[in-house]
Amino acid sequence: MSVFQCLESERSCPTGLVSRRQTGRIHIINFLAFLFYFITKSLTQASGQGYFKSPYRWLILDTEAGAYKFELFNKLDLPLNSNVVIAKRISPDQFHFIEAYKIAEGSEVIYTTRGAWRAASSETKKKSNSYNSLIESNANYTSGTAGENRHVKASSELTYLNHKFFQSTKYGTVEDYREVKIMSLRRMDLRLQPLTMVMVITDSNETLQHLDDRLNLNQDSISKMSYNVVKVCFDWLNASERRLFTHTWGYKDKDGNWQGMIDHMLKKEGDLGTIALFTEDRMKAVDYISMIGSTAVRFVFREPPLALMENIFALPFTAAVWLAVLLCVLACAAFLFITSKWEASVSMHPLQLNGTWADVLILIIGAVLQQGCNLEPRYAAGRCVTLLLFVALTILYAAYSANIVVLLRAPSSSVKTLPDLLNSPIKLGASDFEYNRYFFNKVNDPIRKEIYNKKIAPKGKKPNFYSMKEGIEKVRKGLFAFHMELNPGYRLIQETFLEEEKCDLVEMEYLNEIAPWLPGQKRSPYKDLFKIGFTKIRETGIQANIYQRLQVSKPRCSGSTSTFSSVGITDMWPAVIATLYGMLASIGVLILELMYKKAMTLRDSRKELKRQQY
Repeated sequence: MSVFQCLESERSCPTGLVSRRQTGRIHIINFLAFLFYFITKSLTQASGQGYFKSPYRWLILDTEAGAYKFELFNKLDLPLNSNVVIAKRISPDQFHFIEAYKIAEGSEVIYTTRGAWRAASSETKKKSNSYNSLIESNANYTSGTAGENRHVKASSELTYLNHKFFQSTKYGTVEDYREVKIMSLRRMDLRLQPLTMVMVITDSNETLQHLDDRLNLNQDSISKMSYNVVKVCFDWLNASERRLFTHTWGYKDKDGNWQGMIDHMLKKEGDLGTIALFTEDRMKAVDYISMIGSTAVRFVFREPPLALMENIFALPFTAAVWLAVLLCVLACAAFLFITSKWEASVSMHPLQLNGTWADVLILIIGAVLQQGCNLEPRYAAGRCVTLLLFVALTILYAAYSANIVVLLRAPSSSVKTLPDLLNSPIKLGASDFEYNRYFFNKVNDPIRKEIYNKKIAPKGKKPNFYSMKEGIEKVRKGLFAFHMELNPGYRLIQETFLEEEKCDLVEMEYLNEIAPWLPGQKRSPYKDLFKIGFTKIRETGIQANIYQRLQVSKPRCSGSTSTFSSVGITDMWPAVIATLYGMLASIGVLILELMYKKAMTLRDSRKELKRQQY
């Protein structure tokens, strides 16, 4: 029994260990006992301060030959990602390199032989020299290709020591027993160690019974997608699954304390959470592991009718066409005025233009409005101009009317940016979830802040937060933009919207955040394993398969535009306004005519009175 074995077992050493004839060496034994106590205490303190965790690396020498006895390591914190190697002497000329780690705190220590070192002997040196000669001969062999030379070298290496990796020097031979050099890949088997996922349930408690199936997919879709991917990762790591439920992702309260999912991970109660958006505070509290799925929170609305956004009666023709029509009408009016003057000088008829601008204006207005006029030219020149004017305006009227019919129910694509949304007649609302209330209050952009303060939560009024069903119904009725999670919202739209109502749906980004990632404990020993697992799940297509099963894309209608419906007062508003203005103008003209008539009557009566006096 050695000195260290005596001290470690806390039993008295045999009397033969220190003979009476060697009492002069008792001071050396006391020194070794003190040294062992100092090392034990130092390792325990290092473990308590977390120095055995990644990224620290340890090489511990055990120069005593014999069997493995590492009881001390049972008391140390050796997490899964720790890099602790024990160089254990097996014989006077041989060491084994042994890795020590624990799957979880409090579990048993797992020892795996990483490699070995053998001191150089005469036979080893001879074999090493012959192997070096073989390498040199392979290097000097030039009749084959470089790839063939590499093949010969590799074959010789495997044949010589029958190990995957080795290195031989004049001091000895180092053999590497590792199948892969990446430490995390060698520790993928967690031996049914329980791992906990914190799930956020916000819609319904029925979600707890439908995590694996495809029922009620519009409820807690983010949690279901996260769970299905994490479950595959747990199975791949041979870990047992535990679930912890909460109602919120996690935000700081007024006292600065975390709540919900983040709070559970800070307390080490959960290993992984539900995918969450990035915030500066969360990045200090947890580690974001991987993007295991995509979801989006955006404004969704139906494009407003074009008649509501613009004057459709001015849209059928371009500005150049309107200018050409105006010049044509003015030219025809000028020519008709000249011909009517000439005709009036030749002869007069009750239904003939009398050569004044008033008669010409009445004829032009009748032609433009397709109404005609009871006055008309009597000779060929004037009639030719009138005929050409009516034909041209009839063709223009047909094209104009056809465009108006299309534009009356055409959607407007003018709302493309947040400033357009702010200045449009569209009302705004948001789904009644905590993340909406949190992120709306955190925006600093002036446009986004004005949208929230002016259209979502105006002062003195109740904020426009609605349930998913209420918001989707308002979107269906039109002129309402709803800020929601797309997957459950689109699923509800598919169930409730008519086919033609799906044609003009528009999405608009508001938060402008990075896609959500899966959070985990800060400095978790399983972090590298999770990253490798989720990467393999994504590369093998499992993640895409889960996404296709649980997520729904933007609804598409069978046609390109919505079906025609009856024209409302909004569509005809410019025409109504023009009619009202015309009526007011006619009343004003009537009053002016009456005043003019009265003035003329007074003037004539005064003239008659003066004539009678004289």
